[in-house]
Parts: sequence; C-alpha cells; structure tokens
Amino acid sequence: MSGLQKHAAAVVVTLVVGMSGRGLAAAGVEVGPNLQVNDPQQALPNDFPTRSAISLAASRDGQRLLVGFEDYRGLCGPPANAACPPESPTGFTGFGFSTDGGGSWTDGGAVAPVGDATTAGHPSVDVMTLEDGEETFFIANRLVGTTTGAPLGVSVHRGHFAAGTFVWDDAQALSPPSANSAFSRQSIATAKDGSGAAYVVETNSVGICGVPFAGFGQIEVWRTHDGGDSWQGPAVVSPETAENQDPNDPNCGGGGFLQVASALSVGPRGEVYVVWQYGAFLDSDGAFSDRSAIAFSRSLDGGQTFDPPRILVDINSNRVNQPVAYAKSRMNDQARIAVATTGKYRGRIYVGYYQPVAPVSTPLTFQSLVSTESLLVYSDDQGQTWSTPQQLGPPVPPTRVKRFWPTIGIRPNGDVDIAYLESNEVQLNPNPSVVACNVPTGAGRRIGPNASLIDTYMVQSRDGGVTFGEPVRISSETSNWCNITFTFSNGLLSNLGDYFGVWSGGNRTFIAWPDARNGFADVFFAEARNHGH
Repeated sequence: MSGLQKHAAAVVVTLVVGMSGRGLAAAGVEVGPNLQVNDPQQALPNDFPTRSAISLAASRDGQRLLVGFEDYRGLCGPPANAACPPESPTGFTGFGFSTDGGGSWTDGGAVAPVGDATTAGHPSVDVMTLEDGEETFFIANRLVGTTTGAPLGVSVHRGHFAAGTFVWDDAQALSPPSANSAFSRQSIATAKDGSGAAYVVETNSVGICGVPFAGFGQIEVWRTHDGGDSWQGPAVVSPETAENQDPNDPNCGGGGFLQVASALSVGPRGEVYVVWQYGAFLDSDGAFSDRSAIAFSRSLDGGQTFDPPRILVDINSNRVNQPVAYAKSRMNDQARIAVATTGKYRGRIYVGYYQPVAPVSTPLTFQSLVSTESLLVYSDDQGQTWSTPQQLGPPVPPTRVKRFWPTIGIRPNGDVDIAYLESNEVQLNPNPSVVACNVPTGAGRRIGPNASLIDTYMVQSRDGGVTFGEPVRISSETSNWCNITFTFSNGLLSNLGDYFGVWSGGNRTFIAWPDARNGFADVFFAEARNHGH
C-alpha cells in the first residue's frame, strides 16, 4: 500500500461550520449573451478546426480579459505540417482578449514561439497586480521543438494591455532535466498580495527503465518571487510512482499510479496548495483500476518545499465514463482548486471534482451511461481537515446525466461560484440499432445509439460552500458533441479539451467554455451578474 493510500481513510473530516447562510436562488442571476471568443472556423483544408482546453483571467476591475486555448491551426505549420494554411507566428496555443468587460472579443492568433520552441497547448492563464498597480498577465504552455516536435518543457509568457490591445512582452522556458523527460498538464497561479510571487505546476513524465517519458508522472512546482523575471525549481511535490524502477529487472516499470491533471492556488499568506489526479493504477499490460483519488499537498515556505502528499478524497475513476461523444480514449479525473484571499471566509480552500456514481470498467470505446456527479470540499485549516463532500446541483439519477469539470470562482466578499458542464446522454431514436454518435477516440471509434447533449451551468453559494442555490443555465444553446467535425493529424486528435475557465469579481462571474453549436469546438463566453448583491 502506498503512502498516499494509507492516509485515505483519515483525511476527509467534517468541519464544524455555521449553517445560517443559504444558497442564492437562480432568479437573482442575469446571464448575458453568449459570445464566441475565437474567429469563425472552417473545415480542412482551409483551417484545422478545434479551439478547446480553455483558461480565463481578468483584471481586478473585470474590464480586461485574457483567454488561452488550444488552437489546432497550429498543426498547419511546423512541426506537424498539416495540409492547411499555417498561422504566423505558428503555435498550438491561441489566445483571445477583451477590453470592454467581455462585451466583444478579438482572436489574437497564436502565442509566439520561444526561440526554436513552439507553444504546444494545455494553456493556463492568470494575472498579477504588483504594488504599483501594474497588471501583468501570464500564460503557461507546453513547448515542443519547432522543427522536431520534441518535448522541450513549459513556457511562461508575460503580457499586458495597452492602447486598446493586448501585447506579449517576453517569455521564458522551464526545461526538463534531460531529453528523457517531458512536461505536460501545466497550470499557473499568481499571488494577489503584490508580492510578485507566482507558481507553475506540471507533470513530469520522467524516463524510467531506460525508456524516455515512460514514467507514470511526477508532480513538480516552479516558483518566482520577482514577478516572473526569474524562475526557480522545480520542487518535487509527489515523486514518480512506478513500483519497480530497477532497470536490470525485466519487470521494471510494470505498474504504478497515474499522476496527472494538477492544479494549484495561492493562499492569502503565501501558502501554495496543489491538487492532482492520483490513479487509476495501471498495470504493465495496460489494464487499469476503476478507482482513483484526488491528492493534495501544500507549501508554507513559498514553494521551496512541500508537505508529504496525501489523499484528499478517494473516487470512482472517470477514465472510461466520459460523455459518449468525448473524442478521447480516456477522461482525466481533473480537480480544480481556489482559495478565498478576501471576504468572510478568507483562507478557505475549495476543491471541486467529479466522479461516476458507481465504479466503471468498460472497454474504452463503449458508450457508458453511468451518471457523473460534481462535488466540492473545503478546508479552513490550511488543508489539514476537509468538509464532507457537497454535491453541486440536484442529485443525479443512476444513469444518463454527467456533470463534470467543476471550476471555481470566488468573489471578493467570499461568495463562491462554480460552473460545470452537464451532459444528457440521450438515445435520440427509439430504435437502438440507429447510430446517433460515431466519434474517434485514438483507440478506435466510440459508436452507439446515444448522444451527448451538453450545456454549461453555474451554482452559487453565499455561505462559503455549505449550501448552493439552484443551477443557472449559462449556455443559450445546447450542444450535441456528436455533431462536431473531429480531425486527426500527427498523433493529435481534435477534442473538447480537459477544462475551462471561470473568474469572479464584484457581482460578476465570467465563464469561457467549449461549445459545439456551430459544428466545431469553439470557445464561448458569457457573464453571470447578480442584482442587488
């Protein structure tokens, strides 16, 4: 039994909290128009459609917004060189921006290369306000060689708004220790206290058993305390989990717990909190367990060292229980974390996650209809103990409703906003032999009579996550993910991503999510505003 497993039974403890607050009714929320962030897309060969994996940051007053996303036009240029018109500059990470509080959007194209390295997606954005009031926006991305496609680490770009537009200022590369390691699934978070601190967490697929990139994932954090002028690290949060790492043993690397999908947040006293997916357990023959976990660690010394990792909550793995139209062979158990730095719940840590309501272990291409619930836990003692998991939205039935990717925003007064996607897995034709969905997954096609009809919802809490109001629908049109144009090139399959973006400030919440109403994976945006609050 691993060290993380030994903590599993002891960590989730109910905190004693007041119950005087109550959730906000949906009637108090006005949802603005749904706006497309990216430019209109076209099918191959005029474009390489798909804009997904979305992250959002906004200025303190909510007027200047930056959205990062994967832009599959980057496959049209080197190193993939798909048969479509390349962008200039080329890159797999795109961005959009708004200077009027999200009322209108400009597609900024690709985030520029860093020397001979090109941005390669999985973007994460945040904004830092320094003591003089200057705001610096950051975006962290994977990097690959512009001509070779070889993994080269993570880039951190800095930029700012000026004269009605957004300008990238500079970029730095955070590089793995050797060519046998590869960084992925990075996330960035900045301190909000004017200290100039920021942190990047990534998964390092280390080389083991003499095989490059063969590890199950090592969670690492980089740090800056001068506004991004220099970066130090990485500090290892959770080391490689392969049970056998002896290169002389024929069973080397035979099994381990997958570590991926990390996220982090910064507390009001400079604490650094990290969560990530710990599991499922993978065997040497590719078999995997139907259980997973969300792991947690913290640093109280500015990211130099981290406490031993422990299990925050054990869950049913969502690995093969994705929406039937999700065009990937697996779905990560992606947790999201946020910390209240102001307001009546200052210092409270929130973690949102999702899980199937029952264990699932079906073939990768099977249309699993087991429902998925989204949940929240929180801690008031820097992550030592945690609340009982709270379900977001009404209870889901045993099958056909999947809520996933709960993403947290915290308002200055301490109110909590959580957005998530909800899929109704619907058999569109009474005849079960009629195919309603036929999507590629990278491991064969997932074909069947059920379709994924997806909307974006938000729930709000005025009592620090103890209770929530009724879900508010954010998307004005339901998306049938089965109708998306999916394309494949150079090992990359277009898909709806693994996460989306939420920002809360004042009486507003901004949400940017993947949307399929136009037949492509687009980035859509809307504002949810509270009246009289």
